[in-house]
Formats: sequence, C-alpha cells, structure tokens
Amino acid sequence: MIRKNIITVFTAFAFLSAVPAFSNTSRFPTEQAQPTLRLMNDSEFVTFLGRLDSGMLRSQMLLKKMDVQSLSLDLQEKQELKKSQERCLQSLDNSREEIQKLLQKQTLKLDLFLLIDLTELGRNLDSLDQGLVNTVSDNGSTGKSLGYTREVLGIDLALATDTSTFQNHLLAFTSVIDATLNQSDLDASQPQTQK
Repeated sequence: MIRKNIITVFTAFAFLSAVPAFSNTSRFPTEQAQPTLRLMNDSEFVTFLGRLDSGMLRSQMLLKKMDVQSLSLDLQEKQELKKSQERCLQSLDNSREEIQKLLQKQTLKLDLFLLIDLTELGRNLDSLDQGLVNTVSDNGSTGKSLGYTREVLGIDLALATDTSTFQNHLLAFTSVIDATLNQSDLDASQPQTQK
C-alpha cells in the first residue's frame, strides 16, 4: 500500500513538472519583454553621476558609523567584520574617484573602470552583509546586527539599480562607438572601390 502511494505521488509529481506553467510557452518574447538600451545625453549622464555620487557619499557615512566590532565576542570575527567594512569603504572611495573623472570627460575606458568598481563594491557589500548575518545568532546584539544588515542591504539594492542603469548606458555607448567605427571603415573603403 505504501509503495503504491509513493509511486502515485511520484507519477503525479513527474506529470506536473512536465506540464508548462504558462500555456503560451512556444511564443518568442516580445520586444517589450527585452530591455532596451538607451544612451543618456550629456545632461542626463551628469545628473545620473551626481545622484550616484551623492548616494555613495551617504553610504560611506552610514558605513563609517557602523561599529561592527561590537557585534561579536570572537576576536577573529571582529577583525573579519572590520576588514570587510574597510573593503566596502575603499570600494566606495574608488567608485567616487572614477565618478569624478567621468564628470570631467566620458570615455569608454573610464566607464569600464567605474563598472568594475561598482561590481567590486557589490561583492564587498555582499561579503559584509554575510558577516553581519552570521553575527545575528552569536550574541545578544541581535537588534543592532539586524539594523546594520538592513542598512547594508539598502545600500546594496540602490547600488544594484544604479549599476543596471549604468550598464545599459555603457552598452548603448559601446554600440554608438561601434557603429561610428563601422561607418568610418565603410567610408574609408568607399573611395577605393570607386577608383
């Protein structure tokens, strides 16, 4: 009897997992479902960079106020939390420095450097967040740990949104550069064919 029930449950599970969740799975995604690349104009880009820099400055102040060493009784864990916090602060400094360079002049090289710095900052925030989560159950400062974790998650969420916006801009920027280079190659080959 138990064997028959197990086989019935297994068969039902296999059947349900084989049935598509949506009836129109054979359709291709529409253009609306795919993200569109949009190159920001100069004023939009400067506004975006200013907003990004202001957000990073607020994040720096928030992270500097966090007394992460007080969250753990373990000396090694205190040191790891402090190092993680310092890596985040250094990544914020690096990103803000790249933003200042981009405000002077936008180049593909500087855009790539900023994207690398934003990605590194995201990884460092994830590491700090994981360290903070690990301290939640270790001692009696659960409220403080959860508060810091919430703040770091807020920083990380804002960063993810800004990084996505910047990636779309960067991809659009590279598309424009690529199209310009292709056009100049085409223009250069045109006079040779006319001779």
